[in-house]
Amino acid sequence: MPDPVSVCIPTYERPRLLQAAIHSCVTQAYRPLRIVIGDDSRTNETNDMLNALEVPDGVNIEYLPRAAIASQRDNIIRLFNHVTTPHVSLLHDDDMFAPGGMDLAIKAACENPSAIGAFGVQEIIDANGALQPAETERFNKTYLRTAEYLDRIHSVWFSVLSLQLPSNGFLLRTDLAKRAAMSLPADPGSAVDVAFALRLAELSGDASLFLTSSVTHRYRLTPGAETERLDHLPIYTFLREINVPAAYKELQRQRLAIFLVAAINERLSRGDVQTARELILSNDYPAERRWRPMGIFHTAAAHLRLPPAIVRLPYAISRKRRFARQTAVKT
Repeated sequence: MPDPVSVCIPTYERPRLLQAAIHSCVTQAYRPLRIVIGDDSRTNETNDMLNALEVPDGVNIEYLPRAAIASQRDNIIRLFNHVTTPHVSLLHDDDMFAPGGMDLAIKAACENPSAIGAFGVQEIIDANGALQPAETERFNKTYLRTAEYLDRIHSVWFSVLSLQLPSNGFLLRTDLAKRAAMSLPADPGSAVDVAFALRLAELSGDASLFLTSSVTHRYRLTPGAETERLDHLPIYTFLREINVPAAYKELQRQRLAIFLVAAINERLSRGDVQTARELILSNDYPAERRWRPMGIFHTAAAHLRLPPAIVRLPYAISRKRRFARQTAVKT
């Protein structure tokens, strides 16, 4: 009998989407399968939905109700700590496995035992679950899930710092997943998934991950993850402090630049001019970048103390979801 696999699903007041996520798990062929639901909801809707579900043979669903102090970080920690199976997957409540996708991720992990886990190509779906082919192609190209990278083993550091490793839908060794969750920074901001991945890389040393060419996961573009809720200053600070091997320093620098721009945008849009000025004058924002259009705008907004409504305008025009897509961070 094969070893059981666990899927951890953190959720917050989205029972309809959660039901679709669970359906994508139980329709996979792999058994035995354990699904652990960590619920941060303030209502009983999730529990009521789960009680009404018909669970097929070989599948066990465990429900962890809202904790006294609820946060995305703490929910991830308790979910991974609850798992006792050798391998674990994380699935967001608004995402899903592709048909047969989890089976293919498990197969890839089993066929590459030298790797600490496996993940695959993602498909993008809209809020209603309809596939978005053009967005899917752009998404996988952006995150280096294209032909030259597929069906290969990659350094965990490379996969994490390039954001090749998706925010969920991967399969990992449970022991490392638990250690990464337990060592999450106290305040990862809105980038809990990025902080988890960085800790995973730090703890796994020179370990590797396998990227299969199979489509394993579907990433939903869910309305409601608005820019006002994002906070990338903590993850920017965390990435600056983490000990990255010399071979991946350039990737670290590139990632810091993206997080820095996001943090400045967020600080300015909330009227925190002092912090924005400090970030603009940091070594991660070199002088030549300040003379580019975005740098000029940041400098002017900080020193002229432009109202937050004016600061937000360029990002509203360019669509608020742009940075969330660039960093693959779910909120």
